[in-house]
Amino acid sequence: MIEWERMAVPQTDQYDTETILRLAQTQSSPLRSELYVRRPVGDAAAVFDGQVAVRYINQDVMGLPNFVNASQDHPNIPKAATYVQCWPEVYEQFKKLIDTVHPFIDTTMDPRHQDVSVGSSSNSNEHLFGTLCATVNDPIGLAQAMVHEMAHQKLRAMGISVETATRLIVNPPDDLYESPIRKDRSRPMTAVFHAQYSFMHVTQLDIKMLEHIDDEATRDAVLCLLARNVIRMEAGHKDVAGNIQTDADGKKFIGAFLEWSEKVLLEGNAIMDKNGYGACTLQS
Repeated sequence: MIEWERMAVPQTDQYDTETILRLAQTQSSPLRSELYVRRPVGDAAAVFDGQVAVRYINQDVMGLPNFVNASQDHPNIPKAATYVQCWPEVYEQFKKLIDTVHPFIDTTMDPRHQDVSVGSSSNSNEHLFGTLCATVNDPIGLAQAMVHEMAHQKLRAMGISVETATRLIVNPPDDLYESPIRKDRSRPMTAVFHAQYSFMHVTQLDIKMLEHIDDEATRDAVLCLLARNVIRMEAGHKDVAGNIQTDADGKKFIGAFLEWSEKVLLEGNAIMDKNGYGACTLQS
């Protein structure tokens, strides 16, 4: 029996990690017919204490011509892992749930400005549990992308795909809502929740990084990212809380998630107020 209220937030004892891993290994999902078997690191480059391979999944996985494969030993990859380590529960979770990171370079980014946080473009596919791809131009953005894509993988294993769900969320897929991230079109509640859940992980990571980073320029970059995320997540929190429909297990899971979100957003706002930050304009 799953303690769903413990699945909403990364746990110190890794209960949620072990449960998600067991689900992926024993249950399929709507877009993943095969049970998950961890891919060994082998002779690939590796990060996260040698547990996560840096290798190429598919040449076209990002789908845009401006993304080209980055070197597997790109220095921003271990830097990003160090930033993730600011949140120990998630650092350990990442090591156990992710086996492959596919690195890309965004050729449209000016390499002279790589000392300024510009974010990361990333993707992960439901049928490839344990993998993600992301641009490595900016180590802070890459750290966010790692946590962001891992959160998507967690939801998929729990039965929540982007367009539908087999448990927890019961909103009809043709009922559409505004997403906190994608503003070009309305989306099913499952997609809205994917955005909210993944970016709340990113928002918490921003706060954790600020607890450990001393360099002023890096702190300013993270503060700006936090400001943008808090604003988006506050709007998304209201939309999810007001519209999500759940089964009995989902009530426990969503309730715990919303309670955690409120605490993170309160802390994020306090940090922004303390540092005089409002909304920042950043490159997407």
